[in-house]
Amino acid sequence: MLFPSTLFISRSPVAIEPYLKKLGHLSIENNPDILVINDYTVENIRSINKFLSQKPYSHSSKIIYIPDCHLLNLESQNTLLKNLEEPGVNSYFILTTHRPAALLPTIISRCHRIRLSPVVSLNTDKPLPFSGSISEKLLLSETLAADKTKILSVVEGQLLIFQKLLVENPDPETAYIIKKIIKAIQMLNANVDPKAAVDFLLIS
Repeated sequence: MLFPSTLFISRSPVAIEPYLKKLGHLSIENNPDILVINDYTVENIRSINKFLSQKPYSHSSKIIYIPDCHLLNLESQNTLLKNLEEPGVNSYFILTTHRPAALLPTIISRCHRIRLSPVVSLNTDKPLPFSGSISEKLLLSETLAADKTKILSVVEGQLLIFQKLLVENPDPETAYIIKKIIKAIQMLNANVDPKAAVDFLLIS
C-alpha cells in the first residue's frame, strides 16, 4: 500500500505506474490530478500548496510526484517539509531517489521508505562473473540471495561449471574460485545467512 508520503529508494529507474493504479490513476500524462515536479526550484515546490487546495478533477485523490528528489536544494527541501507533514486528505506524495544521503533526515523520517532491488539479468547456466567492481558484485550478490530456496542449488551448479572449466583449461584462478564455491556451499549447509555466503563467494 502507499502511505500519504512515500519515498522509493532505488539505483534503477522506478516504474511508479503500478502504484498509481492502486490509487485509481491510469497514467501520468494528461492527468490534471497529478503534479510532477521536475523543476526543483523553491517556486515550484510552493506551487504544491495551490495544487492541493483544489479538489480532484476526475479522481478521488491527488498525487505529487517528485522523481530524483535528491536534486532539490536545501531551501526547496525545507519548503517541501511543510507539505509532507500534513499532505491533506486523499493527497499523496511519491518521491524517488538513488541518493537518500542527499536528503534532509527530516524528509526521510516523514516518508514511508520502500527500497527496490535493481533488476539484474542473471543466467546461472553460465559461469558467474567474478571480475568487476565491488558495486557490481554487491548487486549480483543481492540478486543471487533474493531467492533463499534456490541459492544452494545455484551455487552447486556453479561448482560443476567451474570444475568442467578446470578440466578443459587448468588454471590457478579457476582452482581458487572452486575452493571459494566449496566453502560457500559448506556455509549454506551450515545454515549461514545466504547473503553472507554469497558475499563471501563474490567479494571476499
